[in-house]
Amino acid sequence: MLDYSLLLILISIAVGAAGQIAYLVVVDHELVRASKGKIKEIQQKAKQYKPESQEYKTLLKEMLAENSKIMKQTFRPTIITFVPFLIVFLLISHFFSFAPVQTGVPIQLSLSGNVNGTISSQSQCITFSNSSSLSLLSNKSSITTQATVKSDNCTMLFVVSNGTKYNSTLSGLIGSTSQQTYTSGGLSAQFSPSPLVIVNMPFSIPLIGNQLTWFWTYLIITFVVSMSLNRVFVHYKLIA
Repeated sequence: MLDYSLLLILISIAVGAAGQIAYLVVVDHELVRASKGKIKEIQQKAKQYKPESQEYKTLLKEMLAENSKIMKQTFRPTIITFVPFLIVFLLISHFFSFAPVQTGVPIQLSLSGNVNGTISSQSQCITFSNSSSLSLLSNKSSITTQATVKSDNCTMLFVVSNGTKYNSTLSGLIGSTSQQTYTSGGLSAQFSPSPLVIVNMPFSIPLIGNQLTWFWTYLIITFVVSMSLNRVFVHYKLIA
């Protein structure tokens, strides 16, 4: 099976590095250095004048103009990377929010609809809270329980409602990383995989806990890689 943890880590490293490389390539660092130098000169000159003087106001305008040049340059990488990074983020949130459904691992099952009867599976290959069947005694059923698939060959879900038997094929359930919904005899059965935990840490972090999901893994790794690469570029004077 695909190692989702390793894949997410590699993607996060790539995104963190790409952001800094874009900053290195796209920004005119000579212009930024020149503007920063001019700003320092203007700040030194401004100390000689009072804030209400015309000379101070003129210097302030010059400083704002140089700051505007810097902002335009530093904003260019964001314009270029925003859409690609947003697409990557949305794809990650879709594929890494839940762990792939596996046999023998409990998942959440939500049932809703107008049913009066029972729900069961083929050859008892799916259990509902350790039971081979589940009673639905209300015409407005709304139940949340745990379900466990015991075999890859479990393809049929049976619903008996008011004496009539219905079935639904559970195609695409095993290996799914998103919610799967099936309907049968007026009943809607939604299987929700468990959240994908990338790292179980031996200690707890405030507001995060001791389990890293895709979001915190992505956020922490991209930040660390980006800041580390930034320090390297600054050390070798590759960026302003």
